[in-house]
Amino acid sequence: MRQEWQHILFLATEYAAGMRPYANAIIHTLWQPGDHVLIVAKDDRVKHDFDDLPTDAVTWIDYPTSKLNKLVYRFKPTRLVQEIERLVTDHELQLIYCLTGELVLSRTVKRLQRLARLLYTVHDAVGHDSKFESWASWLKHRILVQGPQQSIIRRTQCQITNSKEQLRQIKERYPYHKVYYAPFPSLVPDDIANGNASSPELKDVNGEYILFFGNVQLYKGVHVLYEAYLSHSELQNMPLVIAGAGYIYFKRQKKDNGNIIFINRFIDDSEVKDLFSRAAVVVYPYISATQSGVTSIASYFGKPMVLSDLPFFKQTCEGYQGIEFFPTGDSEALATAIQRSLQAPQASTRPLYDSQYATEALRTSLTTIIKQL
Repeated sequence: MRQEWQHILFLATEYAAGMRPYANAIIHTLWQPGDHVLIVAKDDRVKHDFDDLPTDAVTWIDYPTSKLNKLVYRFKPTRLVQEIERLVTDHELQLIYCLTGELVLSRTVKRLQRLARLLYTVHDAVGHDSKFESWASWLKHRILVQGPQQSIIRRTQCQITNSKEQLRQIKERYPYHKVYYAPFPSLVPDDIANGNASSPELKDVNGEYILFFGNVQLYKGVHVLYEAYLSHSELQNMPLVIAGAGYIYFKRQKKDNGNIIFINRFIDDSEVKDLFSRAAVVVYPYISATQSGVTSIASYFGKPMVLSDLPFFKQTCEGYQGIEFFPTGDSEALATAIQRSLQAPQASTRPLYDSQYATEALRTSLTTIIKQL
């Protein structure tokens, strides 16, 4: 436990998709009386996530709905900054813990660092490989994501990451920064663990399937899995399910109809348990990765995994039963790895979850870091 006067403001301005369970897990792991939470919410449903905390300790700001107000918020988040300053001052908070990127604060981060010590979570020290629908999408990403992302990493002095490889990269680029490592939190909240809904797209699928789960983006290597599956008839004895929203950046072939099922939409937490429980193997064919908690979901449900041999995956998952690695970007090797996984005795990957994503390990690590600050 921290000293009674060492109170934290937990800040999450991008509280959606994977960032939501990430922030939720850390807040509930570290919370103690006197702390405060400030969340920018895009959906009223998420406002029940902290019903177990004192009502006056959680502040919600609604994300703008109109295009004009969204643009203004992105470049001048006046109310957000005022709320941060008010909470820190009124409650004498000692630390601002930025959990979800906080790109909208890239222009005001120096001002906030004069207010209190600030600990910034670096999710992506290097931008992901991406492919955009149009030049306008590319430009929007550069202005609203990539630019602010690098700016805020450059300006914050105390940082934390959940990837040992990313820790090394940041220290090399910014040797004058204080950078810390902590284990990645579990991305399995109660809504996933106890979910009882099923995906209507899978109502006609009776047997097991090969599963990819996550937003469809270039850096996640979905095209490598797609190519491997279509090029190897032996894999087509069971369906391939690609579950997650996103721009399908690769050209689809006519022969994939029926056996490859795209669930190209946001997957509600209540559907995730059924989606993973019915999978024979979960595949993450990333071609680049900084840090990710996707393996926490598959391992929570004990599912075998096939992973590209990127440093982050190797550092987290190597040595555990039920894990197969393949050389990054090699579709032939991926197909072989999937075959090995399907033919191997079904070893549960739950020990990986219990070891790498244990709440107590995360609490101990974060508490040690905060004491150093």
